Formats: sequence, C-alpha cells, structure tokens
Amino acid sequence: MSDPQSVEIFNSWDLYGNIVRNNWMRHEQMSQFIQNATEGRKLHVLDLGCGDGAMARNGLLGRSIEKYVGVDLSQDALDHLQRAAGLGIDPQVILGDIRESIQKLASQSFDLVLASYSLHHYQRDDKESILREIARVLTPQGRLLWIDIACLEGEDRSGYVSRIEHEIQTQWKTMPQKHREDSIQHIRNHDFPEQQSWMIQTWEKISCSDTEPKARVGFRDEFYIALELSV
Repeated sequence: MSDPQSVEIFNSWDLYGNIVRNNWMRHEQMSQFIQNATEGRKLHVLDLGCGDGAMARNGLLGRSIEKYVGVDLSQDALDHLQRAAGLGIDPQVILGDIRESIQKLASQSFDLVLASYSLHHYQRDDKESILREIARVLTPQGRLLWIDIACLEGEDRSGYVSRIEHEIQTQWKTMPQKHREDSIQHIRNHDFPEQQSWMIQTWEKISCSDTEPKARVGFRDEFYIALELSV
C-alpha cells in the first residue's frame, strides 16, 4: 500500500470479509490463477501487500513453500497472517511500504513474486520503480503474478472510478450502505489503475533478460486482471 491511510478501510475485517465471501473482487478466480501458475514447483515467495496472507494461502494451497516473505503496512493484517498456517514452516513478515522494503531484499532471491491488489495504490512512476525492483529480486526464470484492478483499453482513471462506483452501488447489495460508501471513498482517494497494455509493456521494458520476457493474461474481466510475467 502507498500510505497508512490507504489500508485503513481493510482494517475493518467485516468489510473485507464481506468482499471476499461475495467474491466481488474475484478472489476465487485469482486463487485459481495462482494455483494454475505454480503447479509442480518448490517456491521462494515474496508477497507484496500481503494483507493477512489469505490470497497466498488459498492460491498456494498444497504447494511446497520453502520460503515466504510478506510485506504490508498493516500490523493488524500481519498479526493475522502469522497466527494462520499454510505459508510454509516459518513465514517472515516485513512491516513497511513496498517501495522501501523491497530495496532491502537480496537480488535473485525469489522465484515467485505475488502482488495482489497492492500496486494500484501507487502512482505510475512508483509502479515502474517497484517493477524494476521486482525484476531484480526474481531469480532467472522467476515470475511475477500481478493481480490488480485495471482500466479498459482507452479508459482513464476517472472512467474506471465511475464504472466501479456504479458496480459497487448496484451489485454489492448485501454490503451495508456505509461500507459501500467507505469503499467508494477509498477508491476515489487511493486507487490508480492502469490499462492492461501499459502493465505488460512496462514490464517488458524494464525486465532485463537474454530471452524475451513472457506475459500471459490468466484472468481478465471489466474490472480486474491477473498477469503472469516472467523474466
């Protein structure tokens, strides 16, 4: 997350749990995407914006996790993560901003970086800086699983915000109105989605490799995207 205020809404576990239970942000599809992308691998995992680790636990269920490091700004979320099982024998957590925390990690130390619903909290220049650091910490043949909100092609931020506000008000009907309003306010203040083409082209531009970087769209609908990006 980009600042402490941007995570306050998700410190309300009733709100967050409601989103997950109703699959409004496609957590089920995203977990399946992670499962499909990690089959048959022993993993050293870096989870950027890990929250309580639920996305990683569900997506990596049954996988061999040799090392797990989660980064998040919410101490409450990290406490939840460390109380739960499913992320290897000794999961490590880092309390801090993604931009600063990833710079302290060793080069080529992870074969899987998971960024789920975290990078959209950053402005474009910061996203590019983080992606460069991700490319640095990935091992050869390592992969980034980038799960996020995304604009439609040709759409700007205001267009996305307008569409998602309508979606929340009309489709998230079982969520209390106050929580819907909080969600919309959070999006207005802290969400900066990109177009799919920018996400892929930027990764290809900054990912230095002897071979052509590979990009696969694992999931895409009108609001959310999952990309598998390799070095």
